Amino acid sequence: MRNTLKAVAIGALAMGVALSAACTKNTGGGTQNETATKQAFVVDFKGEAVTPAPDVEGHTTGGKITVIQDGDFEHLDPQMIYVSNALSYSQLFHRTLTGYIESPKEGEPLKLVGDLATNAGETTDNGKTWKYTLRDGVKFDDGTAITSKDIAYAISRSFGPRGSQGPQYLQAALDKNYGKDGGYAGPTADKPYAPGISTPDDKTIIFTFDAPHTELPFLLAFPTSTPVPAAKDTKEKYETQFVSSGPYKTKEYVPGTKLVLEKNPNWDPKSDPIRHQYVDEFVIDMTGDAKAQTDRLTAASGDDAAAVMIDNVPPEMIPPVKGNAELMKRVATGPNQYVYYININTTRVTDVDVRRALNYAFDRDAYLKAVGGYDIADPASTIMSPVVPGYKKFDVYPSLPDNHGDVEKAKKLLEGKTVPKLTFCTSNTAVNQTVAAVVVEGLKRAGFDITTKFIERANYYTTIGVKGVDCDLMTSAWGQDWSDGESTLGVLMDGSKIVPEGNNNYSYFNEPTIVAKLKELREMTDRGAAAEQYGALDEQIMKDYAPVIPLRYGRNFSIYGPKVGGTFVNQFSQFDVLGAYVKS
Repeated sequence: MRNTLKAVAIGALAMGVALSAACTKNTGGGTQNETATKQAFVVDFKGEAVTPAPDVEGHTTGGKITVIQDGDFEHLDPQMIYVSNALSYSQLFHRTLTGYIESPKEGEPLKLVGDLATNAGETTDNGKTWKYTLRDGVKFDDGTAITSKDIAYAISRSFGPRGSQGPQYLQAALDKNYGKDGGYAGPTADKPYAPGISTPDDKTIIFTFDAPHTELPFLLAFPTSTPVPAAKDTKEKYETQFVSSGPYKTKEYVPGTKLVLEKNPNWDPKSDPIRHQYVDEFVIDMTGDAKAQTDRLTAASGDDAAAVMIDNVPPEMIPPVKGNAELMKRVATGPNQYVYYININTTRVTDVDVRRALNYAFDRDAYLKAVGGYDIADPASTIMSPVVPGYKKFDVYPSLPDNHGDVEKAKKLLEGKTVPKLTFCTSNTAVNQTVAAVVVEGLKRAGFDITTKFIERANYYTTIGVKGVDCDLMTSAWGQDWSDGESTLGVLMDGSKIVPEGNNNYSYFNEPTIVAKLKELREMTDRGAAAEQYGALDEQIMKDYAPVIPLRYGRNFSIYGPKVGGTFVNQFSQFDVLGAYVKS
């Protein structure tokens, strides 16, 4: 999944791999940080998840919680959602066929359960056919019953323009021609549903594949499976006029300014094992950059006493925050699953030695200090995160001992070459203005001539995901979508999946031998055996092709208000608010 593009990250849970929760502290500022670790997860095929969701200890009801972020969401149309902040907070109003029960308690597994469905799925042929039955009492915010047809339509619309920015796994699994001439392209009168989807009755939806897809329960936890009533599908306008299936619905939406949510009276807690409805109102305030978020959460006055921040504390504000013992009690710290990269556009920077030189020349120490130091970052050298099964620790382009890069090796690789001026694209935030300057200055030492292009945050991934984008270097962050190397390398490095728009392979890397190897690994039924090969492939890609500059493994350093109860850092690198309440 894409992480909300910011210069610093919050905490995370991998899908199927739990990481640190809020209030897990690391107050040291050195380089010996704990790393993100794997944790067991449970898939509830038996339908044992309790409804209503068990109450959060000590909860109260009423009040308002404010979520402060810098700018609008890229997308809130469910089939378009694939960025961490929207994945997290859209759970307040978008439900899915399956979903996750998360707990802040140490040692508790992450649970994949039925959300709208009664369980995580039923299969009798090792994953080629899956059956889902809807729970009783599931409704849209207007009181109409949610049916299997609403889910079938929603998934089918994701094959067209209204799914171009969302995850593409399910579409590719259902239609071998997806994205190609002759492939299914969305609902029509004669083909209302995508290949492989059937609805024998209003409460049953069946998925049929040509080959086993044991990952389907995980794929259906994405908003791809959020129901959309066909009669209310307003296409592009659905971004702001979406119908709610969760405990909250839209009260007011001023794009770029705020989204106000109020209780959905037609949400039935007896139908939902994941969410609560403790708070009267949520306000997503889109007007605060990282500094403003930190200032407001530090003061915690008025409504901000019951607020959470989206971004991390900016670099220059970390020392005073760490020096405030009382404030540190409200700071969530620790490692997460995201890896940050500079993607090298291989269709524009075609010489592998130039890409290798970029890796050698990168001043990682200066970069890490610019983003906030080792409190929020560990130096990265791999494409895969340490939480991914099969992760292999390696460093193909080692820096000198001071971690400032090896400029002489970079210069040697560039000898006799004419290197054109490069365009470095990144998200337009206050912190990134500083970070970009540090990145460019470091690469200039080897002779690179680089111009920075800032892209508005709300459009960043949409812009760089267009094939043919005029960027040579592009920042991004990625976390696995489920606990398998396929959901990292299979997404970021498989050139056969490059489409006109909505790409995640921002290097536009398309090497036939790697495509073939990824296909081989994808089709292996022994995922344990496949895992080790993903780690080896990661190293091969970096050594032979250098399509990215790995920057850092993300860490959390963000603040929540003293009146916010029941929150923790969730799998999407955000403060969880599904069971949050306002302390009395």
